[in-house]
Amino acid sequence: MLSVAVDAHLYPDTALDVRVYALEDRATVRLTGGLGSGVDVTLFADRAELVRLRDTLAAMVTELDTERAALALRLRANESAA
Repeated sequence: MLSVAVDAHLYPDTALDVRVYALEDRATVRLTGGLGSGVDVTLFADRAELVRLRDTLAAMVTELDTERAALALRLRANESAA
């Protein structure tokens, strides 16, 4: 079995190209470019895995927003105490 690990940074100018294969109940998303990087990664997934990925990303964004709000409160409290 071949195992490969890939890291890719997503930048505002990274292209996200989606292809849907309805007959096969799957889709791909290809990440290319971004800040002059040579990234070219394609994710292949069936619908169930796409739903799981979507839900994971949504939860991650919620957690990030919560953590950033808490950090902003702590920073304001520290500034007020100084």
